[in-house]
Amino acid sequence: MTGVVLYGDPVCPFAWLAYRWLADAETEFSVRPMSLAVLNEGNPVPESHRQRIEDSLHAGRVRAAIEDPAAAARFHIALARRIHEQRQPVSDTALRAALREAGLPEDLAGQAHSTDADPAVHDAHQASQDALGETGGSPITEIDGRAFFGPVLTELPSPADGRALLDALRTTAAVPAFAELRRPRTGAPTIPEG
Repeated sequence: MTGVVLYGDPVCPFAWLAYRWLADAETEFSVRPMSLAVLNEGNPVPESHRQRIEDSLHAGRVRAAIEDPAAAARFHIALARRIHEQRQPVSDTALRAALREAGLPEDLAGQAHSTDADPAVHDAHQASQDALGETGGSPITEIDGRAFFGPVLTELPSPADGRALLDALRTTAAVPAFAELRRPRTGAPTIPEG
């Protein structure tokens, strides 16, 4: 089986759709962080995206404070589900609930407001960029050591379509000369409520 890694920011709806796609199409894959806050450092951010960037920073700090990678991934998924399917804002309450669901101490939520984990957030983000080989956003999917920005999904594909998409990406990952395939995105992502 091909190794699959999904790098994403838990506040990113496109990363959540990619997670849900992989969960339906692939039984084993790793979830690793990247940071929209770090990606946008020093860049002007439209007012409409400023809260998402702040949420990214808070979520990233808490995740970076979790030493066990498996527990950090459980927290990431629990928080993303609350944000995207339950429409909860990133708050201390949501962070504590996600930590509790992941089997972690709720007091780690306090890391959201501390700069202690910022170097680790930067390092984790850099690992996602290193996997891609250039600057890229969320999500980044790595298949058998070759990474792509995306897939950027605007809705969750059916399980059959999701498996076909994964097969297609596995095929492209196996071709070293393949570099890019893109088509315009229409509209905002549609995420089913959970």
